[in-house]
Order: sequence, then C-alpha cells, then structure tokens
Amino acid sequence: MLSGRGHILALFIVIFLFLSQSALAEPSRIIEAKEIIEKIEQGQPVAYENVIVKGDLNLSRLDIRERKAGKENIQYSAGRAEIDSPIRISNSVILNQVYLNNLILKKPVDFHGTRFMSRVSLNDLWFNDTPNFNNARFENDADFSTSRFNALAIFSSAQFGQTAYFRQSEFNQKARFVSAQFNQTAYFMKARFLKEAEFRSAKFGQSASFESAEFAQNANFKLAKFQQAADFQKARFDQAAVFESADFFQDANFDQTQFSQTANFESANFHQESYFRNSSIQNALFNDIRFKEDATFDNVRIENLSLKGTDVEKLDLRWSSIQDLAYDDSAYVLLRKNLDMRGYLDDASECEFSYRCEHRADLWIKQDFGRWLFDFLAYATYGYGLRPLWPLGWSMAFILIGGLFFFLTKSIVRSKQFSQLTESPGNRIVVEKAAGKVSIWESLLLSTTYFTSGASNIISATPSEFVPVGLARYAVVLLRLLGWIFFVIFLSSLTRTI
Repeated sequence: MLSGRGHILALFIVIFLFLSQSALAEPSRIIEAKEIIEKIEQGQPVAYENVIVKGDLNLSRLDIRERKAGKENIQYSAGRAEIDSPIRISNSVILNQVYLNNLILKKPVDFHGTRFMSRVSLNDLWFNDTPNFNNARFENDADFSTSRFNALAIFSSAQFGQTAYFRQSEFNQKARFVSAQFNQTAYFMKARFLKEAEFRSAKFGQSASFESAEFAQNANFKLAKFQQAADFQKARFDQAAVFESADFFQDANFDQTQFSQTANFESANFHQESYFRNSSIQNALFNDIRFKEDATFDNVRIENLSLKGTDVEKLDLRWSSIQDLAYDDSAYVLLRKNLDMRGYLDDASECEFSYRCEHRADLWIKQDFGRWLFDFLAYATYGYGLRPLWPLGWSMAFILIGGLFFFLTKSIVRSKQFSQLTESPGNRIVVEKAAGKVSIWESLLLSTTYFTSGASNIISATPSEFVPVGLARYAVVLLRLLGWIFFVIFLSSLTRTI
C-alpha cells in the first residue's frame, strides 16, 4: 500500500505526463510553404509533424519533368506532371490555401490529423499511393472533384467544416469515410466506387448528394446520419447496400436507384418523406423500419421483400411491385390493411392470397397435417375465396368427366326406347333396352343437367327422357352433390371479390 505522499507523487507524475503529451500535440514551429515546394521540385521527401505551414501550398505549376503517356504502364493525361516525393505533413496546421490540381502523386500522401484553415483544391488529382486524411480537419471548402484514387483512400474521422466536393471522383481501391463528419453539403455526384465504400457512422450535417453514383462493391452506410436531404437518385449499387440503423432526418430520395443485390435498411428511421419511385431492388431488407411520413414506391420492382417488425402504415407500395414477401403474420396483416385503406383492393386481395399460401407452407413445415389438408382444399377449390373462376373450372371438369363416364360405360338409356317393363318373381324389375345408343353430346348435356340440378331445380330440372342404370345411378348422385358444393363455393368467392 502506498502512503499519502506516494499517492500525491503518483498523481503529479500522471499530470506531468498528460501535459507533456498535450504539448507535443500542438504545432511546435512555423515553416514557409515555399520550403515544401522546393523539396518537391528537387525530388526530396517531405516529412513534417506538429508544424504550422504559412503561405499558399501551390503545386499546380511546378517545374517538374512531364512524363509521356503510357510510360511505366500508367496512363497519363497530356501535360499532367508527376511528383515522386512522398509527402507527410501530419498533426499540423496549414494556414493558407492548398492547390494540387492536375498532378500525379506517385508516393504516399499523409495529412492525418492536419488542420486546413483555408480552401483545399485537389481537382483532377491522381493518387497512385495511399492518401491518408485520417482525422484531418477542413475548415474551408475541400474540393476533390474528378480526382482518381488508385490506392486505399483514408478519410476516416475527417471533418469537413464547409462544402466537400467529390464530384466524378473515382475510387479504384477501398474508400474509407468511417465516422467522417460533413458539416455542410457533401457532393458525390457521379462518383465511382470500384471497391468497398465505407461510410459507416458518417454524419452529414447538410445535404448529401450521391446522385448517379456507382458502387461496384459493398457500400456501407450503417449508422450514418443524414441531417438534411439525402439524394441517391439514379445511383447504382452492384453489391450489398447497407443502410442499417441509418437516420434520415429529412427527405430521402432513392428514385430510379438500382440495387442489384441486397438493400439493407433494417432499423433505419425515416423522419420525413422517402422516395423509391421507379427503383429496382433484388433483396429488400426493410425490417424494423420506422416511417414517420409517407414512403412512396411508385413503379418500383422488388424481387424479395422482408417487412418483419416494420410499421407499414406510411408505406405507399403496390402489391404488384413485390415478387415475393418474406413470411411474417403481422407484416402480411398490416400490409393488407394498408393496401385496403389506400383503395388498392386488388392488391389487398393478392396480398391475402399470398399470405394464405405462405401460411399453408408453414403448416406443412410444422407438421400440422390436419389443418394443412383443410387449408389445401380451400386453396385448391376456390383459392381461399379469392379466385371465383376456379370453382367454374372445377365444375367444367366434373361435367366433362361425368359425360365421358356416361358415354363410355353406356349406362344411360332413353326412356322411350324401353320395349317392355315386367316385374319378375321376387319383386325385381327387368328392363330390356331397345336398339340405339346415346351420343357423346347427349352424354355431356345430361352430365351438365344433373350437375346444375344439384344447385337448384330453377337452373336445371331433372331430365325425364334419360334413365341412368348401373353405376350411372351413383354418378348422378355424386354430380348433384358436387354441383351444390361448387355453386355455394362460387357464390362465396364471388361476393368477396366484387
């Protein structure tokens, strides 16, 4: 155990180490930007830490030897200069503007923890090695438009105080914007992400524009926060797009967006209106989503949709847009109620029919064969009351079968052709048939008459010119019974669909 003095001494040591470390984090000296420029012109490496850079850092008009297109297996634009020097200015402050336009940076560029006080312009810049802007702070506009990142691009925990421009930028390797903070508008229009794009936990204080952006690999926006409008109109996601637990505080626009694989919006919150009009989604995971305003899905096409735990009251989605809905009792019931409330009656019926089919499959999996059998009969005979044409189809089939049975077995005779009718000993009736047989058309007519007479004599009276004999007597009873059953079933399903 330490004495009281020992505790005090230990406390002073901890405070001294903390203050020493804090002092090291502050810029220690001031250097001129021209010093950095001279080193780059001479091909020397640039390495600074904890410094203040004074003066414009303008590398756009350096007197650097130009390389011809195609040399060293790299395609260069005409007049684009190469910089061979590695550049590291970390944990520093750059007071004036930075211009790195129309250049090729062959070596790593490290600005991690650096604070840019003025505008940063890196237009049409090629990064052939890793650019590290981890935890960097851009107090003014940061313009990376039309730049090409041929190596891992690190912007994790970077802070953009003003507008951030990444228009038509191309990320040929991974792009890491994990926990990046965009205080003003972030422009990523027509940007191309050929590898994974990481925007997990990123914060967009103003509008975020990803219009017509292309994501060739996974795009991760999990836990991202969009304080203003989020525009992903006409964007293309070739692999998984993850917006799990993301917050959209203003309008979210996904019109004409293409999700070729999974679109994961599980537990996302849409505080204002959201739009998915004319979009295409292969697998839509919309579980546990909260829509506080209308979500519009006009002309959308969804192959597989999961709505487990989602409040669908604000969901404006036609059933015809859904190819398959993952089975969930509450999701089906709420979606059908929502469709009915919006006046999409046909869609509501189709939703219920799909639900009953999925429920029947669930009964089979649970091995509840008794309920499954009755459910299957309800499906097969009249489509759970939602397919009125099915009873008519069954009726025509039974009429055809009955007519063929009468004709092939010759078990129907004409009553006027009886030559004699005598009663033999033992009270048995002996019937001798006259010559002549019943045609196939008469057999079908007779089958139809018997079948419809089971429903009502008003529709069709019992025939008197024909007499069933043998097995036909049982067939007549069966036809009448089936006629009554399918007449009731037809009326029941008809009243539900009109």
